[in-house]
Amino acid sequence: MAVLPYKEGLSQRVRLVFNNHVIQTPFKPHQTLRNVLVHPKDKREVTQTSGCVYEIPCLNCDKSYIGETSRLFGTRLKEHKTEAEKASKKAFTRSQRQASMTREDNKSAITDHVSEENHVIGWDKSEIKDR
Repeated sequence: MAVLPYKEGLSQRVRLVFNNHVIQTPFKPHQTLRNVLVHPKDKREVTQTSGCVYEIPCLNCDKSYIGETSRLFGTRLKEHKTEAEKASKKAFTRSQRQASMTREDNKSAITDHVSEENHVIGWDKSEIKDR
């Protein structure tokens, strides 16, 4: 006996081949009500993940920031966002930037990118790459 998942069009042909070799082939549904309705664990929000490697993309260019945290991802993302907002409030035009020519040391490379390039960060597009 061979229990197979049912696939329209294919299953009947497979059954004929198995019947020639005297093998019973009952079919079972691929998706059952139990599979659809029963989920023993609740899904965790992405921001509630700790001990992960994450990526935060820039919306203006193809660069992205890759970071690692042992704390909650949402907490670290909020810290990045706060620092970047502080840096973006000090945004210069090109001529003002050349006139000042002073480099500030920021807490992360993403803040440096925001302050130097005046780019917008895709906070909502950030994702966890690995745990």
